[in-house]
Amino acid sequence: MAIPLLSPTIARSRAAVIDRGTKVVLRLVPELRVEAGEQVQLRAFLTVLGTIFMASLVALLFINTSLNQDAFTLSHLKHQMNVVNDQRDSILREAAIKSSPDTLSIAATKLGMVPNTVPTFINMNESIQK
Repeated sequence: MAIPLLSPTIARSRAAVIDRGTKVVLRLVPELRVEAGEQVQLRAFLTVLGTIFMASLVALLFINTSLNQDAFTLSHLKHQMNVVNDQRDSILREAAIKSSPDTLSIAATKLGMVPNTVPTFINMNESIQK
């Protein structure tokens, strides 16, 4: 399939070999030459380079923006973590205060409980009597 497409190029290269005689022809593509009075235009080349440059700048801007957005999200989550930790600490402090012996004895007397003045101990080694 590629050979028929290259046939005009092969014909041109044969003609170049015949024209040059003993000189070696290493190119299949004819040389590009600027005609007299014609100027080489760099506008297309510079346009392509400018487009590639602008596309890369836009890509860098997008990447930078997404990284900064992640940084803002991380900062917000750290703030939420600090708030939750503060709430947890206050709840633990409140539970420690309510479970202290003084607070428990005050709550027991408010409920009508009386402290035991004569403690009795249970001996687990005694046999059970029926």
